[in-house]
Amino acid sequence: MRQKFLIWLALLICTAYTVIGVLGYHRAAGQAWLKTEQVVKTRLYDLQELMRHADSGMQHVEDINNESAIEHTRALAEIIRLSPDVLQNQERLQGLCNDLGAEQIAVTDADGVVIAAVPATNVGYNLGSHEQSREFLRCINSPGTEICQRLRPNGSEGKHLQYAGVCRMDAPGVVQIGFRTRHEEMVRNTAAFSQLASNFNIGKNGSIIAFRQGAVLNSEDFPYPTTSLLALPLNQATDIRLGEELYFAYAVENQGNRIVGLLPMKEVYRDLNSTVLSQLLSNLTLFVVIFAALSYLLQRLVIQGIGQINQSLRNITGGDLSERVNVTYTPEFASLSNGINSMVDALQSYGEQSRLNMERELELARSIQLTALPNTFPAFPNRNEFELYATCSQAKSVGGDFYDFFLTDENHLCFLVADVSGQGVPAALFMMRSMSIIRGLARSGAKPLELVRETNSALCEGNSANMRVNLLYACLEISSGELTFVNAGPPQMLLQKESSAYEMVHMRSGISLGIEPGATFTLGRIRLHPGDRIFAYTDGVIKATNMEHAPFGAARLQAALNSRPAHVTDVTRQVSTALREYTENAEQSQDVTMLAIEYIGKQRSRGSVTVQAGSPSAVAELLNEKLEAVFASPLDIDALQDCAGSILATLPPQTEVQVRLACDEESAELVFSYAAPAVNPLLNLPHLPIDSSSFFSDDAQGCTLTLTKTLA
Repeated sequence: MRQKFLIWLALLICTAYTVIGVLGYHRAAGQAWLKTEQVVKTRLYDLQELMRHADSGMQHVEDINNESAIEHTRALAEIIRLSPDVLQNQERLQGLCNDLGAEQIAVTDADGVVIAAVPATNVGYNLGSHEQSREFLRCINSPGTEICQRLRPNGSEGKHLQYAGVCRMDAPGVVQIGFRTRHEEMVRNTAAFSQLASNFNIGKNGSIIAFRQGAVLNSEDFPYPTTSLLALPLNQATDIRLGEELYFAYAVENQGNRIVGLLPMKEVYRDLNSTVLSQLLSNLTLFVVIFAALSYLLQRLVIQGIGQINQSLRNITGGDLSERVNVTYTPEFASLSNGINSMVDALQSYGEQSRLNMERELELARSIQLTALPNTFPAFPNRNEFELYATCSQAKSVGGDFYDFFLTDENHLCFLVADVSGQGVPAALFMMRSMSIIRGLARSGAKPLELVRETNSALCEGNSANMRVNLLYACLEISSGELTFVNAGPPQMLLQKESSAYEMVHMRSGISLGIEPGATFTLGRIRLHPGDRIFAYTDGVIKATNMEHAPFGAARLQAALNSRPAHVTDVTRQVSTALREYTENAEQSQDVTMLAIEYIGKQRSRGSVTVQAGSPSAVAELLNEKLEAVFASPLDIDALQDCAGSILATLPPQTEVQVRLACDEESAELVFSYAAPAVNPLLNLPHLPIDSSSFFSDDAQGCTLTLTKTLA
């Protein structure tokens, strides 16, 4: 009887084990499919949103270029009306072309024939001879008509120019100007759909393929026929075989462009087998225990043994893995006890291993997160107008603080510090999303106030977890030292004027990003001078606590900063040292992010030498040394050396002359100082290769001759 019972029990358990295993496998496969669909859809919709912002920025630039082109063309027509003789002077016409920043100028008569032009080779050209220029003939018969064409190749040379034309004011005809809008070309290239799509990927081996009118935009070496991808249903997850491999596919449409996300099926179900195997092993262990427990019912004292075993199992399932079963009434109970204890040992080992695996995964996530931050210093080794250094230390393995800095063009340095609410993986994911949005908007040319507004709108969409970002975003105009900034939340900024103490920059703080879609923000401005330093930080600096839970505070921060280090890269280290000494390694709950900038400005190379008239060799050495240091061309160096030699040769013999030089990459200033008699060499040297000159004579101070030359 006992043997028959055990046989039927074994059959029942095997059947249940098989059914549960099959159902578990299908359930895990379905979850993997749904998870993949959500990830691919999110990436494609993120790309669509980024494209929408890029198109908006491109339209704004195009409107500005059109308005500027018409204004310049009206101005040229007015100049011709006031001075018609300019049409007969090719040199003046060329000068007007340069002043207007144009590539070409054309002025026609009433028949549309060019009578004056830059370049002069276009004189005699008939506007009606080409489709592109024929449009401007409407200006002759319709006074007041203004035409501005889009950027496209011109008919003669193939250059990409934007043409604008208006009716002549002095006589029947057309005034036409061709501009080369480099800024629009840059923005159009940056905002190109193929460029945007190439920056996105899916998973480890997945890809996004973009089509326009059936042609692949962003993957020139796509190895498979595209016909099957073009036939995919829109907004619907499906599978497709390409070559020897099966792919998960999802397709969407955007402004006439088809975007297809592909992910290999082996990556979709990468973790499926291990997950199902783990479930099967867990179920197998459980069924073995059940089988053993039921079989012991046939023995004496079975109820008592099971009661004791159940009590131990309750303790174990309650989380007490130190519990051990010690029921040894029969060899079977002893065997069951040992089996349960082995299972608990295995659970303990599995839990410890899981903890170690999670720690390794979090450390990997931290490494990936920190890699996204720019951490190579000096960040811009070829720029000497500023020095910059930044650090970010996280309270947990992964966090939400981040910083960033980049040059939007040769004259603008933008930087930011930000703090995402919360800690851990959710904050890290929201941080990566925020950083991606800000970088995308910066690439599209968005100004600080516009960038913060657009970032806020993007973060508010789909923010069901109510995450928020505190952000300080600033942009430095390198040539003038003007700093514009927008603050959204707690991040603060301190300013040190040369060697004075650090002072808080007063700024109007806006609401944190990601909360209110229509929130308003305020733009602030300050002027930096050479030697000024900026220190920006998140509130984790002043909220750091010691063992008594007392915060570090703003006063201690300013005290740490005001012992001014020699180099800006030591500023953050100085504050970190002060924090470490204050907190005494107490556990912190806030990330700490700091960014320090010193504005240096444009530097000039200087030198002086005293010589006697007629002895220019020392002056030539000075000019050669200092001008080579600012990368002046040999032609400019030779020209200034010839000027110096000519001036020294003109002065009376034995006259002691002090020669001073100040230069940078753009210009050089050469000053000659000598005592009376008041001799002006410029009277005998009227054609020196310089841009400007001045002579000053005083009985007390002697004579001063200043020459200025622009360097090529």
